[in-house]
Amino acid sequence: MSKIARFFTLFGLIVLMLLLANCKLVGYAITQGIGQFKMVKNAVPIDELLQDEEYPDSLKQKLILIKEIRRFAIDSLKLNDSKNYTAVYDLKGAPTAYVVQACEKYAMKKYLWKFPVVGKLPYKGFFDEKDAEKEAQKLQQLGYDTRIVNPGGWSTMGWFKDPVLSSMLRRDEANLAELIIHELTHSTIFVKDNSELNENIADYVGENGAKYYLKSKYGDSSKALIRYSFLISDNEKLAMHYLYGAKKIDSIYNSQNFIALTDTTIKNNIKRQAINDIFESVDTLGFDLIDANKVKQYQNRNVNNTFFTGYMTYYNKKDILRNECREKFNNNFLQHLEYLKNSYPK
Repeated sequence: MSKIARFFTLFGLIVLMLLLANCKLVGYAITQGIGQFKMVKNAVPIDELLQDEEYPDSLKQKLILIKEIRRFAIDSLKLNDSKNYTAVYDLKGAPTAYVVQACEKYAMKKYLWKFPVVGKLPYKGFFDEKDAEKEAQKLQQLGYDTRIVNPGGWSTMGWFKDPVLSSMLRRDEANLAELIIHELTHSTIFVKDNSELNENIADYVGENGAKYYLKSKYGDSSKALIRYSFLISDNEKLAMHYLYGAKKIDSIYNSQNFIALTDTTIKNNIKRQAINDIFESVDTLGFDLIDANKVKQYQNRNVNNTFFTGYMTYYNKKDILRNECREKFNNNFLQHLEYLKNSYPK
């Protein structure tokens, strides 16, 4: 069976499941399937690009790195072998995709979309910006906070062949390793109806896998590893700050004084001030690499509850994972990863 035939056979099965589960999702599935097929069909194999004399040498170096990182993830981290990230899709400057997130207006409670097979997810992806905007507007009319983000990577969690996206090639080696390992983790580990655990595990494995890759390649005291470790530490400080902020804001929403308010203008002003306070205090965190002033600029981008629930999706359970690694596996990341693979197989 050809690659195209296999794609449409699997795609047909997914559409059939959607028909049986919820007719409203069929149109969405078809649209997304076409977008994914376009990526698969038009992606160029990495080995072919490496032989192309007109392809820039700087990008060839990134492709060689991707092959190296991918092989490391499979051979050393024992992530599932697949044909993911063996070809490149040129986005031609366009965003990877458009992901809609939603949250209750006065509660840190994520809106969940229901899908067959994968279960409930706190986001819904689109290849067309107008489709994403329509989804966001529909939820806004229902009274939800919404946000549309452009993800750095795109994973079908092993259901289809995921290409390297041209936007990934702008990343440095450490961040490229983190992203590739993160996405390959999705093809290896999966927990239905628990997107928060899925994303926290993928983030945890991506970061620690990237550290392990840099350590194996350059050594324990290398500049690359030290710089990346500082960056991870900064990101953790920021994430913990936002998670604490989310709890603080949620406590305001749950207070009797706030609940008793009937004037939405007053409620929105209190909400805006609480969010601004979180951003204004960022410069107290003591970063090594991150520019606190740039982070604070977010407050001028109409940030709402979805900003914080997004951090919850990716960071809420990482402390649990780190503690588990320390207490059960004496900080042996590889043993912990093996445990996670056996506990939550794809």
